[in-house]
Amino acid sequence: MSSDSGQNGATAAASPHRLELADHIDDGATFDYIVCGAGSSGSVLAGRLAADPAVTVLLVESGGDDDDERVRDPDLWPANLGSERTWDHVTEENTHLNGRRLAYATGRGLGGGGAVNAGVWARGHRSDWDSFAEQVGDPAWGYAHVLGHYRNIEDWQGAPDPERRGSGGPMRIRPSQDVHPLFSAFLDGAEATGISRFDSANGAMMEKDSGCAVRDENIHDGVRQTPFRRYVADRVGQPNLTVLPHTTVSRVLLRAGRAFGVEIVREGKPLRAHASQEVVLSLGAIGTPAVLIRSGIGDEAELRAAGIPVVQHVPGVGRNLDDHIRLPCVWEATDVPLPVPTRSQAVCFWEDGTRPGAPEFVMYVSPAPSVSPESAAQYPPPERCFTLMPAMRLRGGSRGRVRLASTDPLTRPRIETNFLADPDDVRSALSAVAMAREIGNSAALRPFAKREVSPASSATDTVELFVRNAVETYWHQSGTARMGRDDDTDAVVDARLKVHGIDGLRVADASVLPHVTVANTMAPSMVVGERAAEILTAEHG
Repeated sequence: MSSDSGQNGATAAASPHRLELADHIDDGATFDYIVCGAGSSGSVLAGRLAADPAVTVLLVESGGDDDDERVRDPDLWPANLGSERTWDHVTEENTHLNGRRLAYATGRGLGGGGAVNAGVWARGHRSDWDSFAEQVGDPAWGYAHVLGHYRNIEDWQGAPDPERRGSGGPMRIRPSQDVHPLFSAFLDGAEATGISRFDSANGAMMEKDSGCAVRDENIHDGVRQTPFRRYVADRVGQPNLTVLPHTTVSRVLLRAGRAFGVEIVREGKPLRAHASQEVVLSLGAIGTPAVLIRSGIGDEAELRAAGIPVVQHVPGVGRNLDDHIRLPCVWEATDVPLPVPTRSQAVCFWEDGTRPGAPEFVMYVSPAPSVSPESAAQYPPPERCFTLMPAMRLRGGSRGRVRLASTDPLTRPRIETNFLADPDDVRSALSAVAMAREIGNSAALRPFAKREVSPASSATDTVELFVRNAVETYWHQSGTARMGRDDDTDAVVDARLKVHGIDGLRVADASVLPHVTVANTMAPSMVVGERAAEILTAEHG
């Protein structure tokens, strides 16, 4: 493969992290598999497929390479927001959030969201995976089977737990190191409310209704371990793998109900790449439905209204947008030293009886103000402060939608979050804020907390106004091409990730999850990539 000289220039030899990536492919070139998107799922899948030298793989990525200190140093993750390493989406106005529009970034570039996030390793709860298995009618999506994938992924550096943790896998995972007293006090405060403390955030705790622990992270020697670096980078240069950055997928090429390739745009020019076996979309919960719709796969009436020829009526495409909503609550800090922002070292989750049987909420701590512009205007954060950030899952009535704004692949889609449309979610949000205030005002955190800044009131109307102004995303977008049984008319893919009604086309990213997992979505997305590799290997040998 030729080097990307137009992008790399003289720095290629200077950086030990820079890879020799493809700078072109021939129009009409054929590969066995085309994987669209080099994020957490796509990187895992492409790396697993390319391990077979008899298989040719094209990995297409709209962003650039990952030779960037903002990727290597997880403490710099906020610097990626608003940069070339993200798609900077903005949502439509939401009447349930006082007409607010939210910044709604997703990852872009080799590694995707797994290269720009805060480095949290959160597997998803047992109830998540068992729920997925039940909804799709396939035990291979259940917790027992998924644990095997996690053991294969991990090289666990914490206390041994052979039933749940793996060793020797590509991803080195460890508990957060040198935990600051602020985070220890946060865990003490959580324990005081009745939440049990665990040695690990991903062991037995992910099988309980509630728990708190020092968080796990995918960091080794201070460097973020991204799915791309751990699964793909060492294979760059193999003759059977082509990694093509700075290339946007326009649509899937379809003939007689089968995908045979993709149309891509590189340097403003359209090209075609053909797949003899399968095309897999791993473009995330915003990008994947947009490509499906541009390809003529979606709701028939909406396709016709947009002037797109209907290939397959799949009304669920773009619907069921799920996420965690973040509800930041701020305390002014005392003169006690605070940790350096930006990553929380502790996590807790709990259920409050509104949906018993599984955790409803997750909470992290930021040693800095981390609030919406509207919340900051209502309650200006002081110079020294910390933020408790409870997050909650959404009911079906608060799920959102992704639609096309234009058939131009470079035009951002329309995103309707619909956060808090369901009145029960408003009640849950008030409950989440109440728990944050109980922990933040606990005796354990008193050495760090001078006063509560927001919401600093117990009046229900005041707190509800605060909630509607405070809501932000945790960037855990999921669900817009969800899995389901064959008779589920709202499902987009089946249990084997195949798009309904189309042969040779699958989806492998967080968009297939029927609902967002209990906490962060990078690790679950990697499992989706592993499952896709497992499925394709079984079917194609």
